[in-house]
Amino acid sequence: MTSWLADRMLSSPSMLDIEVWIEPFGGGLGAALTALLDHGVPEVWACELNPALHAFWTCALESDDLADRVERTKATLDLFWKSRALVAASLAGKPVPVDALGYAAFVLNRCSRSGMVLGNVGPMGGKAQTGKWLVDARFARPDRLADRLRVIASLGRSRRLILQGHDGISRIEELPGSGVEHEVFVFADPPYVGVGNGLYAEGMDAGLHRRLATALDRCPAPWALTYDEHPDVAELYRSHRIARFELPPSAHHGQPGAAHR
Repeated sequence: MTSWLADRMLSSPSMLDIEVWIEPFGGGLGAALTALLDHGVPEVWACELNPALHAFWTCALESDDLADRVERTKATLDLFWKSRALVAASLAGKPVPVDALGYAAFVLNRCSRSGMVLGNVGPMGGKAQTGKWLVDARFARPDRLADRLRVIASLGRSRRLILQGHDGISRIEELPGSGVEHEVFVFADPPYVGVGNGLYAEGMDAGLHRRLATALDRCPAPWALTYDEHPDVAELYRSHRIARFELPPSAHHGQPGAAHR
C-alpha cells in the first residue's frame, strides 16, 4: 500500500506543503521506510509502545553501533534464547539496557518463526533445530542486514526518521492546535480488533479502539487507517469512507480491510 499512501500524503490539499508522515503504531515501519527511500516523502515521525521495539529503533537511529554488532553476529539457538529472555524481561517491566534490548529485539525478529518481538515466540527450526529452515535462516548474510541498518542510521542522522515516543494515540490527540497539523499526514496501523492482542506485546482493548477513533475524528490532518474487517471497525468509522481490500495470507491470518479518510 505504500505507493497509494504516499500519493495520498503528497497530493492532499492543504494551505501548506505536507512534509511529515506520522506513524503512531510504528512496528517495523515497513511502509514508512519505503515511503522515505522510494517515494520522496521528506520526513517520518514514529511512535512505538513495545519497549523492545522502541529500544531497537532508538539504537538503529542513533549510530552505526547496532549495524556493526549485527555484522559480527552468528545466529545460534543460544543467542535466540538469551535475546528472548531480555525481551520478556522488558515486557514484564524490568529494566534492561537500551543497547542490549535493541539488539535482542532485532535477533528475535530475525530468528523467530513469526518475526514478532514477544517474550513467548519460538525459534525457526524449533527447539530440535530440524527441517529446512533453522534459527539462522534469516540471518545468513549479517553483512546485508548491517547494510540495511546503516541506511536507517543515516535517516536518523539526517533527521528524516524521528522516534517521538511510545503512545501513538496521544501523538494524534496532540495535533489539533499544535501548529504543525496542516503539514502532516497520519498513517495508523493499530493492533487489529479480531486478533491484534495475540500478535502484539501491547494490544488494545475496546476503550483504546474508541479513543483512537475519537482522536482521528478530531484530527485536522489528513489520515489513513488500516484495520481488520470487523463489525466494531465499521461502527467506529461509520462516518468515514471505508474500502475493503484483499491481502495474501500473513502472520495476521485474516482478511484485512481499510478504513480511510
